[in-house]
Amino acid sequence: MKLKSKKVKRSSVKSVEKSRKQIRKEFRKQKKINRSIYFKSKNESRATSAHASDSQADHKLANESVKERPKKCTKETKRRKSEDLERRRRKEKNRLLKAANRKEDKVIKRLEKQLKLNKRKKETISKSFVSDGLDYVCLRKDQDCIIEKEKQILENELNIDSMKKSNDIDTNDKDIWEDIYGRKRDKKGNIIDNASRYIPPAARINTVHSTNSDDEKLQSLRKQLKGCLNRVTEHNMYSIANQVEAMYMTNSRNNMNEVLSGLVVESLVSYVITPDRLISEYMMLIVILHANIGIEVGAHFLEKLVKQFIQTLEKSQDVANKELDNIILMISHLYNFKVFGYKLLYQILDKLVTKFTEKEIELILIILKTVGFSLRKDDPNALKEFIQSLQRKAGHETENNSRVKFMLEILLAIKNNNISKIPQYDPSHVEHLKKVMKSIIRKGNAITPFNVSLTDLLYADENGKWWIVGSAWSGPSNVNGKSVAKEHKFNFGTKILELARKQRMNTDIRKNIFCILMTAEDYLDAFEKLHHLDLKDQQETEIIHVIMHCCLQENKFNPYYAVLAQKLCEYNRKYQLTIQYSLWDRLKTLETYENKQLSNLAQFLVYLFIEKCLTISILKIIHFTELERPTMKFLEQIILGILLHENKQACLQMSKEQC
Repeated sequence: MKLKSKKVKRSSVKSVEKSRKQIRKEFRKQKKINRSIYFKSKNESRATSAHASDSQADHKLANESVKERPKKCTKETKRRKSEDLERRRRKEKNRLLKAANRKEDKVIKRLEKQLKLNKRKKETISKSFVSDGLDYVCLRKDQDCIIEKEKQILENELNIDSMKKSNDIDTNDKDIWEDIYGRKRDKKGNIIDNASRYIPPAARINTVHSTNSDDEKLQSLRKQLKGCLNRVTEHNMYSIANQVEAMYMTNSRNNMNEVLSGLVVESLVSYVITPDRLISEYMMLIVILHANIGIEVGAHFLEKLVKQFIQTLEKSQDVANKELDNIILMISHLYNFKVFGYKLLYQILDKLVTKFTEKEIELILIILKTVGFSLRKDDPNALKEFIQSLQRKAGHETENNSRVKFMLEILLAIKNNNISKIPQYDPSHVEHLKKVMKSIIRKGNAITPFNVSLTDLLYADENGKWWIVGSAWSGPSNVNGKSVAKEHKFNFGTKILELARKQRMNTDIRKNIFCILMTAEDYLDAFEKLHHLDLKDQQETEIIHVIMHCCLQENKFNPYYAVLAQKLCEYNRKYQLTIQYSLWDRLKTLETYENKQLSNLAQFLVYLFIEKCLTISILKIIHFTELERPTMKFLEQIILGILLHENKQACLQMSKEQC
C-alpha cells in the first residue's frame, strides 16, 4: 500500500509541471491582455480630461461674460483719460524735440569742424564770414550791432527825393487805403504801383559786402595782370601767355577780357607815339590767347579798340596827338596776325578818306606802310578801287600836296609790288614774331579769323555778336534812323545749340559746322556756308568728322550727308584723304557700332564709291582672313549695295577701273 501511494504522488507532480512551450504561450496571452488593459485605461483618461477641459472653458467663458459687463462711464473717468492722453502726448513731443536737438547739435559740430570754427578761442568773427555777409548771423545776441548796421544802410539809401515822397504820402494818407489782399488803392479804388521794392536789411548787407568783395577781386586781378603785361617781351612770351591762361581758368572770362583790354589800351595808347616793336609784341600776346583760349578774347579786344578809334576820330584831333596813330597800329598788327579779315580794314580806310584832313592822311599812310602788301595779296580788286577813289579825292584837294603826293607814291609802290620804294619798310620782325607765335600756340589750335564789318562792331550791343557762337541777338531794326543789315548765317537758335551740346560738339568750330549742317536748306546752301567759315587746313578736317558723325547718328540713312561729302571731294582732293583716314579709324572700332550705324556708314561709302569720289581699294586695310562678325556684316552691306544699285553702268565701270 505504501508503494502505491508513492507512485500516485509522483504522477501528480509530473502532471503539475508545464512544458516550455506552454509557458511561452501563456506569457504571450498575458502580454496581450496587459496591452489591451493599458490602451483601454489610456483612452478612458483622455476622454475624462477632454470633458474636464470643456467644463473649465465653459466656466471661464461664463466668468469673462460676467467681467465684460459694461461699467458705467462717468465724467471723472473721461477727464482722467483725457489728462492721461495729453500727458503722454506732451511727453512724446518733448522726447522728439530732445532727439531733434541732439541731432541738430551733431550737425552744428560737424559744420564747425569743417569750417574750422571749433579751434577758435577768441570771440572775434572770421574774415570769411564778414566777406560773405554772415557776421550778423554769428552776432545774434548783439542786437544793438544789427540795429546800427540797419540804420547806416537806411541812412545811405534815403535821399531828399525819398523824403519828399514820404512827406507826400503822409499828407495823402487819408486818400489811400489797403484792400484785403494788402494792395494799396487810391480814393477812386485804383491800385497804386510801388516803384521801389522793399529789400530786407540782411539782403542789403549781403549786396554791400558782395559789391565790396567784387571790387577787391577786380583790383587784385588788375594788379596781377598788370605785373604780367609789364614783363611782356618776345623772349618770355611763352611763360607770360601761360600765366594769363591760368588766370583765365580761375577767373570770370568777362572780367578777364575787360581788364586785359583796358590795361593793354592804357599801356599803348598815349599822347606820344608808341614803338612799333612794343605794339607788335603786345598784339602777339592777344593773338596767342585768341588761339589757345577762344575767339571771344580777340573779338572783345577788337570791338573795344574799334569803338575807341571811332570815338577818338569824331573829336577834333591835333596832328601832334598820337593816340589815333597808336590805335591804328594796333588794329593793323591784329590784321597782320590774321585775327580779322580785310573787309574791316578797307571800311576803316574808306572812313578816313571821307574826311581827308592832314590827320586822316597820316593814318592812311600808317596803314599802307604796315599792311599794304597784305591788303594787296588778300583782295587786289578792292585795293584797286581804293586807289581810284583816293586819286579822285586827291584831285579835288588843294592843301597838303606834299603829304598827298607821298601817299600816292606809296600806293603806287604797293600796287606795283615794289617794296624798295617804301621808306623804312621792314617786315622781317613781324615775320619772325609769326614763327615764334606758331611755336607757342598749342597743337590743334589755330588763329580763327572772323569777317566782321565796321557796322557789326559798332552796333554789336543792338544787333548781337554773330561771330561768337551763342551771342547773336535780334535787336531793333533801325539804328539812328538807318536800317542796318543783319547777319543771319550764324544766328542759331537755343534748340540747335542745345542739340550741338548733346552731340558733344565741344569746340566753337564743331558747333558752327554742326549748326550749319542742321539749319542749311540743302547741300549747296551748306557748302556755301561752310566755305565762308574760312577755316584753316587742320580745321577743315573737322567738317568731314562732323558730317560722318551726323550721318551715323541718323535713324535712317540720309543721302544729304553723302551728297555734301561728294561736293566737298569734288571741290578739293584733301577731303577725300580726310574721309579715307576717318574711315580707317572707324574700321578699328566697328564692334562698338549698332546695326543702324553700320548700315548708314555702308550706304554712305556705297554712294561715294558709285560717284567715284572714293575708290573701293581703301578697304584693303581690312584683314579678310580674320574677319569678325560686325566687319563681315559691314562688308556684306557694301557689296550688296554696289551690286544691287540702280545705275548698273556705273557699277560695271567701277569694277573695270578696279580691275
